[in-house]
Amino acid sequence: MRLSRLSILNFRNFEAIDIALANNVVLLGENRVGKSNLLFAIRLVLDPTLPDAARQLKLSDFWDGCDLAQCPQIEVHLDFAEFDADAAQTALLTDFRIADDPTIARLSYVFRKKPEVAGPPQSSEDCEFVVYGGGDETRPIPSRLRRRIALDMLDALRDAEGQLGSWRNSPLRPLLEDAIASVDRAALDAVSADLERATKALEAFPTVKALEDELRSGIVNLAGKAHDIDARLRFAPTDPLRLFRSIAMFIDNGKRGIAEASLGSTNVALIALKLAEFAWRRAKNERNYSLLCIEEPEAHLHPQLQRSVFSKLFNAGEPNQALIVTSHSPTLAAAAPLRSIVHLKAQDEKAHAYSLANLPVTPEELDDIENYLSATRSELLFSRGVIFVEGDAEQTLMPAFADALGLNLDGLGITVCNVAGINFTPYVKLAASLGLPFSVVTDWDPLDGSKAPLGKARTLDIWDAYVSVSGKEVLSAEQRTYWDSSDFATFSKGWAPAGIFLNDQTFEVSVANTPDLINTLLDILSEQGFGSVRSRRIADWRSGTPVDPAQLLAMIADIGKGRLSAKIARKLSSGQQPPAYIAAAIKFVADRV
Repeated sequence: MRLSRLSILNFRNFEAIDIALANNVVLLGENRVGKSNLLFAIRLVLDPTLPDAARQLKLSDFWDGCDLAQCPQIEVHLDFAEFDADAAQTALLTDFRIADDPTIARLSYVFRKKPEVAGPPQSSEDCEFVVYGGGDETRPIPSRLRRRIALDMLDALRDAEGQLGSWRNSPLRPLLEDAIASVDRAALDAVSADLERATKALEAFPTVKALEDELRSGIVNLAGKAHDIDARLRFAPTDPLRLFRSIAMFIDNGKRGIAEASLGSTNVALIALKLAEFAWRRAKNERNYSLLCIEEPEAHLHPQLQRSVFSKLFNAGEPNQALIVTSHSPTLAAAAPLRSIVHLKAQDEKAHAYSLANLPVTPEELDDIENYLSATRSELLFSRGVIFVEGDAEQTLMPAFADALGLNLDGLGITVCNVAGINFTPYVKLAASLGLPFSVVTDWDPLDGSKAPLGKARTLDIWDAYVSVSGKEVLSAEQRTYWDSSDFATFSKGWAPAGIFLNDQTFEVSVANTPDLINTLLDILSEQGFGSVRSRRIADWRSGTPVDPAQLLAMIADIGKGRLSAKIARKLSSGQQPPAYIAAAIKFVADRV
């Protein structure tokens, strides 16, 4: 079974979202964009520990754009799929299948004005909530279902040490209770007797006895004999059936208590115990599906530990268990399966949600993107916009060119994505699916003879990829014919409004042909100590002779494109204009973030 879809209407900063989900979910987004609100919306439907008082929302929980005079509703709908193969899950959910698709079970929460209230609601007392299934309010969700398809929440301000140390709240409690239930009572009595002997030996120490007497006397003096609690200093209760409650988790081979562990280690222990509890409840037929929600699980975890822990969690392969995590960690995002990503973005005073669950890419493209995100620690997933480039040279120089234009890419939240080649299509699909403004910087790549430049087909492929996820209009046969017959000037001008910027030469040649950059480039070439022939060519180019592309590229090959770009970046000064197509690509994204 898996959670396959989430829909929220008119709740807090969500006007309306409807997104597909892929079992595990990783919520990314800036602060105050609604990650915690989204988790609470899911809790309204599923959390068995949430009291009705918390489900009775306030008028302030309506989206700010709601006109209460129009009697809006707050709605949360959760769709579950792939439960038919499990008889117990089918029995739980069969009454909540939706009419349009019986393979989907829908659980819903609605908060709205009471029917007997006239006029707009004046307070939450004028409203009511209902929790039902199958799209039919006559099918209420019983509490039993919320116990068997349940959500457990670890919020951002969780006290992992406190939870592990509290008998009432510890996930260790049901595991210990089950373990002790199978222990013979006579064996427990024997342990209790041994402990009683050890306790009496402890009490025999004069200083300990004196301390105990002093404490008891102080309590009696304060409360009186009628309220004396008969306090004792002991290792544990002597009642055999209560004795096991003193069992706790220790670290360092039992030498230290969990309170002495690092915050990161304690958090890992808490998560591990919650998962053990889930497995135990399934084995005992107490639960059929567990959803663990963790806010900011990267807190206190070293990056390598984040990758280790969450790579295992995301790839556990447990069909009746899922994670929903919120995170600001590129390390954690890099460990997450790409289809688990949900990106929240604030725009027009409301939150928008973009899911990658149904990203239309092939398995090979998916591997390509995931490898890229892993190598770059998923910076793209946290950006506000992205500039796609072919190689290291453009990636190195793009931030410097932006600075020369008076634009700081980091300050704007714009990432430069080097696709290490010309396969832009999966990355364009990714950016479009995340709602990110983007531009593509690529070469015209003309071929000898009458063959069409490679940049033409590449551009049309990029547009097709964008259309596949954005819903934009597909190119007609007539439009394709027009673009196929266009020259470079017409073609490049026509595709700039779509965010695709072409260069009629290679990147380095375009730098040489840019008046503001030619002297910087020639200064670098002059510093390389080339022989007399190349030095004479450099002098000729400096005096105004047109740069020969083949000769220039031969010199650059000896330096290395990456090293050359780094040298140019260091020498750039404010006001030096980059190649026109580069400047246009930068401004295209900067104007949209």
